[in-house]
Amino acid sequence: MTNQMNTNPATSTAPTRPAWLSQTEFPFTSRRLAVDGHLVHYLDEGVGPTMVFVHAGPAWSFVYRDLIVRLRDRFRCVALDLPGTGLSRAAAGYRPSIEAGAAVFSAFVRALDLRRVTLVTHDVGTPVALGATVGMPERVVGLSVTEGFAWALADENPRIARTLRIVGSRPVGVLNDAFNLLARVTASRAGAGRHLSAAGRRALLGPSRERAVRRTATAMLRDAADAAPYLRWLDTRLPAAVGDRPVLLVFGSASPTVRERFPQRWMAGFPDAQLVLVRGGHHFPMNDAPDLVADAIRSWWATAVASPTG
Repeated sequence: MTNQMNTNPATSTAPTRPAWLSQTEFPFTSRRLAVDGHLVHYLDEGVGPTMVFVHAGPAWSFVYRDLIVRLRDRFRCVALDLPGTGLSRAAAGYRPSIEAGAAVFSAFVRALDLRRVTLVTHDVGTPVALGATVGMPERVVGLSVTEGFAWALADENPRIARTLRIVGSRPVGVLNDAFNLLARVTASRAGAGRHLSAAGRRALLGPSRERAVRRTATAMLRDAADAAPYLRWLDTRLPAAVGDRPVLLVFGSASPTVRERFPQRWMAGFPDAQLVLVRGGHHFPMNDAPDLVADAIRSWWATAVASPTG
């Protein structure tokens, strides 16, 4: 098992920290890795069993800040920004999608030679990470899924799919280009910004100063609704790939995903999964209750991943 941080100068460099991202708000060392023509920004904090954090399309690794500062004393915490998000730069011609993100994530894991990985995923980051995992199941030992899915929303959750199509539509894209709507909602009290200071919300918003980042957000949300063939493929492959892995489900009790019965859908395929329902939590429960979620991950990992027989 590889627990040491990657320090190979041929593959990993430290990018310049943007002026808008203070050490106080983002207390990590940024790294950068060339992956398939992309410059992928990532964090590699702590030493221990490896956890890899995968964010949703309209967000970036910042949303895991509160978890990582609580877990890095026990785990090696690796969190990347997918191409065109956060501080990562996409290769020319890159078209953001769940399938394309899965290919990049697979290459990223292999480039750092990450093994015995526990995945910590959120929302659209879940099918991205699991799409990659189908091709390398031997590298993954556990799944901690937050507000995520791995099935065709168009088939099973048409109301959510319709909402995502609207948000990802061309008219909304034009407005988002001009006014940065999606990032502002994500950073607001309705999203990940519920418990952030004003400085924290500004930091979370920082990457979306660039219009290319805004366009990636709308593209990923649209793909979450439209990528039904890929998501059906993923749904059929998961049982054979990771059906025996321990699973932790983290959902906010006030989230639309709970009304849409996402936890029950997961437990139909993973009947031994543990469910943590964050009371009053919304779509970013790891930001609503970071102490609770970090403790849940730590406890679940110790009993289900490290000592699966109890």
